[in-house]
Amino acid sequence: MRSSLLCICAILALSAVPEIRAQQERSWPPKTLGPSVLRPDNPANRPFKTYDTRPVVLYGPFLLDISDTSATVEWITDTPCTAKVEYGENDLSHELEPQENGLVPVDTRHKIELTGLAPGTNYSYKIVSTRVVQLKPYWPDMGLSVESPVYTFKTFDPAKHFASFSVITDTHEDVPRINALMKMIDWNSTDFLVFDGDAVNWAQSANQVFDNFVEPVSEGLNHTKPLIYARGNHDLRGSFARSMAEYLTTPEDNRFYFSRDDGPVHLIVIDTGEDKPDSTNVYAHLNALAPYRQTELAWFKHHIETNARMKTAPFRVVVMHQPYWGWVDGNNKAWTDVANEGKVDLVIAGHWHRFAFFPPGAGGDNFPVLVVGQDQVARVDASEDNLHVTVTGRDGANVTTFDVKRKP
Repeated sequence: MRSSLLCICAILALSAVPEIRAQQERSWPPKTLGPSVLRPDNPANRPFKTYDTRPVVLYGPFLLDISDTSATVEWITDTPCTAKVEYGENDLSHELEPQENGLVPVDTRHKIELTGLAPGTNYSYKIVSTRVVQLKPYWPDMGLSVESPVYTFKTFDPAKHFASFSVITDTHEDVPRINALMKMIDWNSTDFLVFDGDAVNWAQSANQVFDNFVEPVSEGLNHTKPLIYARGNHDLRGSFARSMAEYLTTPEDNRFYFSRDDGPVHLIVIDTGEDKPDSTNVYAHLNALAPYRQTELAWFKHHIETNARMKTAPFRVVVMHQPYWGWVDGNNKAWTDVANEGKVDLVIAGHWHRFAFFPPGAGGDNFPVLVVGQDQVARVDASEDNLHVTVTGRDGANVTTFDVKRKP
């Protein structure tokens, strides 16, 4: 009899659990916090602490990448923050705060892609970073926000009749060299900058890469002109090399190879990898560039076969770090054949730290190859009928000038 009564009491207790849980859920959050939850914009009613502390923008913002319909803005703060970009054509009427799997990112690295932009259009933008003091599960402790000045940029326009860009390469952490080269460029008439590889001797940390490359380049670009980055072989070395993609790749699958269109130019960026085979002992079998480059070659071939601008653009220009594709196992010809098939008009490379020029036919190719020295600036002015290329030394002397006529 006693055991029967215990069973009945247990059953009644268990049946009451859902009702107790429902009452608990209805009472959460406490009623006194209701107005704060509904009105988080009012500091007096916020359910979380807000400390009188602001983040510092250590680097940036800089325009990592621009296309005809998008732009990527990146910057670094000293403490973890949320981040957003306010932007618009004539005002800052648009706002983008990213989310990842339903959560607003809290980090020191901020990389936001603006999409749905109009080609050939001027945009204003500013960045906003809000410090997160302590990321607790409920009511995180917050700080204040810091805003940048308002900057401008212009999206690429494949329909325009003229484009101009400049190329520098192999600065190898030499900030005075970067500053001198950037001052040589007429930014009023330059659409973008191509950096053709070897930003560092080897990559050890984010601070090293930003102090000795990104920040001085960004200052030269004045937060208004975009950087297009081609990876060099030295940029693949060091403990931070495996993190470089998080900072310096385009939004397209975090790849170091891609294409862009501006005016008459269809620009193709190629990653030439290392300058020694994967089997070289110095790499301790930690490089796997052979399969990576085979995948890239397949992409290159598919691109020239299917991309409409490969056929319709007046000029097809390839930028890459190592001359002659950087292939270290004798397969250069495969790349040259694909480039010839795609009717490439010009290749611009670096790596050798000295100027060189190879006319069409010198290596079995149907296009000239320009190698830019590390103390030189190459400028390309493209019209619908002609590529005008000028290379100038850091001393101001003209190194070479040549033209590439549009193919029939």
